[in-house]
Amino acid sequence: MKLFDLFKEAVKILSVSGIETPKTDAEIIISNALSIDRVQIYLNRNLEVGEEDIKKVISMVEKRKDFTPLEYIIGYKYFWGYKFKVREGVLIPRFDTEAVIEVAKNICPNPRYILDIGTGTGAIGITLKKIFPSSYVVMCDISEIAIDVCKENVKDILGNTDGVEIIKSDVFEDIWEYIGWGRFDLIVSNPPYISIKDYQNLPNDVKKEPIIALFGGVSGLDFYIRIADKVKDFIRKNGRIILEVGDEKQAEKVKKIFYLKGFRNFITFKDINSKVRGVAILNY
Repeated sequence: MKLFDLFKEAVKILSVSGIETPKTDAEIIISNALSIDRVQIYLNRNLEVGEEDIKKVISMVEKRKDFTPLEYIIGYKYFWGYKFKVREGVLIPRFDTEAVIEVAKNICPNPRYILDIGTGTGAIGITLKKIFPSSYVVMCDISEIAIDVCKENVKDILGNTDGVEIIKSDVFEDIWEYIGWGRFDLIVSNPPYISIKDYQNLPNDVKKEPIIALFGGVSGLDFYIRIADKVKDFIRKNGRIILEVGDEKQAEKVKKIFYLKGFRNFITFKDINSKVRGVAILNY
């Protein structure tokens, strides 16, 4: 089969299955399966593709047809310019979350100690370590799969584990048992924040991601409440807490939760699409 014919077949399968971006997805699948640039699909359209490569492409297309996220199929996602490994069972990093990094750079210069709660692939914690190389970064997650993937990304992106701690922990559980007593200059988290109502309306491919990393309780606020309940024991005076949220309404609710715990200084921030993406809490 010629390369462009294979591409057209992939697009056809994905289109019939209801994939919203069949052409782009087919390009990405073929370029990854055959280790070629996407433009080569058009420049070398008459290239003969071997039987094994055809089977590899079609196998990947069949997975995408069933709404398996593209990132799980190709095995990675770029975040802040770094290539993070992903696999099924771990939340896929989103470009929107880069707003958390941008805010951290602006409001917390040179933090010595950083805690990333619910680290997943390690996207936030590893990126902050790259930006603040002299900092000590603790990344925690309750998922064993996430811990394993995070360790792989630390090795691939950071090269070593100096100044990095990766631990299994549910929010603040057992943090001090792992690292000794201490407080953090910066605590960041992209916690599960999808409500039960919103979860039911998620796209099919998003529902393929781990529910433990998405579902934040009936109202979507469970993890914000848990963080607010104990964070004063872990944040230094003049420290910063940066939390991703789902939208503006949720941001207001999160601020109220932390207000009731004695916090008074908040910054609501937006992502690159001008959508409210998170809340920064200043511990004065």
